[in-house]
Parts: sequence; C-alpha cells; structure tokens
Amino acid sequence: MADIDPAPWSPERPPLQAEVWRAETRQAETQRGSATPGPGSRSPAHTASPGSPTPRRPPAAARSAPRPGLLARRWSRASSARRILVAYVALASAIAGVVGFGAALQPNYGSLSPLGGIAIDDLRTEPSASLWALDLAATLAPGAPAECLRFTTLDVGRGLVAVRAESSRSLGFADDSVCSVVPDGFRARIALLDTGDGTVDWVHDTSSDLDGGGGVAITSASIVQKGERLLVNAADSDSSVVESLSLRTGDVMSSTGSQPWSAENRFAAEGDVVAVGRRSDDGLTYEYELRNASDLGEVVWRGQGNPTATMIALDDRLLLGEEGTRQIRLSTGRSSAWGGPINTSLGYAFRGGIVYAPRTAGTGVTTTAAGGFSAISRDGTVLWTSDLTLRGSFSLTRSCLAVTNFRGDRLSCLDYRTGRALWTRDVGSISFAGSAPGQRSDDIYTVSTSDTPQVVVLEGATGRERYRADVSSGSYVVATGQTVGYVLAYGISGSRTTMIAFDLSSGRRLWSRASQLQVSLWGGHLVDVGLDGLVRRLAD
Repeated sequence: MADIDPAPWSPERPPLQAEVWRAETRQAETQRGSATPGPGSRSPAHTASPGSPTPRRPPAAARSAPRPGLLARRWSRASSARRILVAYVALASAIAGVVGFGAALQPNYGSLSPLGGIAIDDLRTEPSASLWALDLAATLAPGAPAECLRFTTLDVGRGLVAVRAESSRSLGFADDSVCSVVPDGFRARIALLDTGDGTVDWVHDTSSDLDGGGGVAITSASIVQKGERLLVNAADSDSSVVESLSLRTGDVMSSTGSQPWSAENRFAAEGDVVAVGRRSDDGLTYEYELRNASDLGEVVWRGQGNPTATMIALDDRLLLGEEGTRQIRLSTGRSSAWGGPINTSLGYAFRGGIVYAPRTAGTGVTTTAAGGFSAISRDGTVLWTSDLTLRGSFSLTRSCLAVTNFRGDRLSCLDYRTGRALWTRDVGSISFAGSAPGQRSDDIYTVSTSDTPQVVVLEGATGRERYRADVSSGSYVVATGQTVGYVLAYGISGSRTTMIAFDLSSGRRLWSRASQLQVSLWGGHLVDVGLDGLVRRLAD
C-alpha cells in the first residue's frame, strides 16, 4: 500500500511556453522610458519573484498597440446609467439629423387657411372623369346658341356659385354673325348652382321685376347680409331695379322697385351699403341715393351732386367727392366732412376698415395723383403715406400691399400697418402681381410678359424668389389648392381658355387642359363648358 503524502495536493506548473504574458502597466512604460538602468541592473517592471520564470517579451504587434484614450477611459469608468443616458442622447441626435435632412427634401406647401374661405380642388393629375353634366345654356338662356354664351359666376360658398349668362360677342369672344342675334332677355336670369353635385337650387328672372322694356340684363351681383342674401342690379332700356334675393330660395326679400334708367346711371355696393346715382326726372340735376340692403324700399339719404363725382361705397358709409369729400353714414343718413384725400383714377382697395389708394395733391377724392400710396381709416384719418416713387399699379395680397413703380418693373411690399417697404425687388415687365383664392401661403404671384411668359413666385415675407413656372401668353393665376396652382390662359382670340396646373413647391407643370369654350373653377371645383352647352365637373 502506497504511503499517503500529508502535503496538500497542487497541480503541476504548466510548461514555460504556455505561460500567459501580462501587458506592462502605463506606469511601468513611463518608468522604462524615463529611467536609465545602470550596468547589471534591471527595471523594476522586470523584477521577478524568486523562483518565478522570466517572462518573455510581447510580440511586436502588442508592443505597438495604441493605449486607451481619455474618452475610452472615462467611458470604461462611467456607470451603467450614465452609459445608457449617453446612448439615448446619441440616438436622439442621429434621429434629429435624419429628420432634418428629410425635411429639407420635403416639398414646401403652405399650411394657412384658404384665402377667401373656400378650399380649392387639388388635382395633381390631368382630370379626365366627369362627375356630372348640366345643360346650363338651356337653364339660363333657352334658345341661345351655346357658342354665343359665356358664364359669369360669383362664389357664395364651398361648392355654391351664383351664375348668369353673358354674350360672347359683346365680350369680344365671338365673331360669328349668328351670335349677333340671341333671344331677348337671355341675360336676365341668375341661378344658384351646387357644383358639388350639379343641381340648380333655384333660378330667378329679373325681367318680371321691371316695367317691361327690352333687353333686360343683370349688370352686377354681390353678397350682402353676412352671406345670407344676394344683391342683384338689373336694367332694361328704360328702367332699373336693385333687389336682394334669399340665397336659400331665390325669393325677392327686398327691392327698390322699378326706377328710371339711363346711360348716366351709376351704382356701387359694399356690405349693406347700396348707392345709386341717376339723372333727375326733369333732367336738370343729378341725384345720389343711399339705401340699406336689408330694406331697399327706403331711401336713407338723398342729395344732389356732380355726375362725375367719385362715389365710394364702404361697408358702413358712402363717400362722395367733388371739391371736398363728404361721408354719409348708413346708420344715420347724416352727411359730414371726410378728411382723407383719395384719387380713384387708379382705383382703390378696402381691407379691414381701411382704404388703400394712390396719394393725392390737394383735398378731396377727385384731386390729382401726387405719387405714392396712402392708408386712410374709415373716418378719414390718414394712417400713413408711402414713398413718392411708388406710383404704379397695386393689389392686396395676403402679406402686404404690393405696389409697383411708374415703369412697372419694380415691386415693393408695403406693411399694411405702417406703409414701410418690407422689401423691394426688380421684377421686369409683369402683367399680374397678387394673391389667389384658396391660397394657403403668404406667397406673391407675378406673371412676366417676356418672350417666355412665366409665373414667378415670391416669398411674401422677404421677396425671395422661390421658383418659376412656364405658362402661356395672356395667363394669370386664378386659384391655388393645397399643393396645386392654377393658371388660366386665353387664346389669341380669347374665345377659348386653357387651364394650366403647376406644383406649388417647385413650379413643375403637372398638366394643362384646353377647353372648347370655357374652363374655370366654380365654388372650388373645376368645371368645363363645351360647345354642346353642357357644364361638366372634372375630377382626376
């Protein structure tokens, strides 16, 4: 039996070549690099314990391996919670970078509410389907050749328009002799059309409201009574009538009754203010009348004046200008002086209770233009005047009052509140500058009249050019949808129209459609009028 060794058992030492080499510490490296050992001495890092084998030198690759940097050492010493937090921050930064890069590549469309309150169809592909068809020629002008008609509309709501017929010959759109003779009174009717489904809600014939003269025609239509009534002005060869119709039924709610008419008659309406100027019965004087659209049978004020006097209807008063300017309030019928000079030879605009018009020299609304523009409150207080060099055309836009210089090749954007020019830029020769119904941005659209006509879109806040869109001669921007802009172009004779659609972010043309007679946007919907007299709503 073998003897039992009382010493504890331990494994044999592995062979020398199997020993694992340990990397030297940074302190040892530093000491080795800075200390110069004497003859026969050894570096402390190489001092071995008695009886231990001498370690071998590490491979060359290991000797040249980089030491951990400061960030790596901090990361290794960081707690788990801190590491997770840093990782989340890095991930969030990466996501933000990707999102930002993607946003820069996204199309830039507006996000404001539709200008004018009516949303426009957004048709990005050429419309080919017809949702409904209606013989509107037979409804409004029975017996009249379809090619001799054009239709005039007034948007009264989303998908609702008041529509009436006009003579294409009188508009210069038809040379055919057949259009010189059309049924009498074909311009006397007005209808409310639902362009959503193609139904006619009602038709009103104004010829029954006059004394029976020939050639009855509706000359104007507007919305009054906070959108509840339609104000219509109609006349024949001897008499005229102004009446308000219920938008719901088409019934006459109020009327002036049949009044004498002549070529010298004048008419203006804004809000509930209705003003008429006419020669007196004896022909010796010229008289003006102020009436309320809610009760047209009553004359609020009557007075004499010059037949060439400027007549401006604001939504709560009438302005009359001769040697001076006087105002007549609708609420009281009282006449008083109005201090703001306005020149209306170049027109005027009314926005938010303020009149915008070219500046004048002298007093009164009939004085001569002096250059620049003025903003005048409804009570006649001049709020501001602009630079005298601005004396061209002007228009109301969503962001400012857009005005040109005398040559019309420079556009300035005047702040509505102060009259200060927010920006000015050279635009060359243009035929149009302004905003468009349905617009959801503050952009300003201009149409150049160069050899290659283009819609040039400017950023409303800065005047920076965003893009250009190629169009045809005689074009102007008629409306915009959410992502699509619509340009209407007339042919050489004006007898046919073409609708051009372009992308509102890039200006790229999307499609164009040439109509047989008339293509337009009615109540926010695209419609086409053909030679057969049918009106069709188009969809993509």
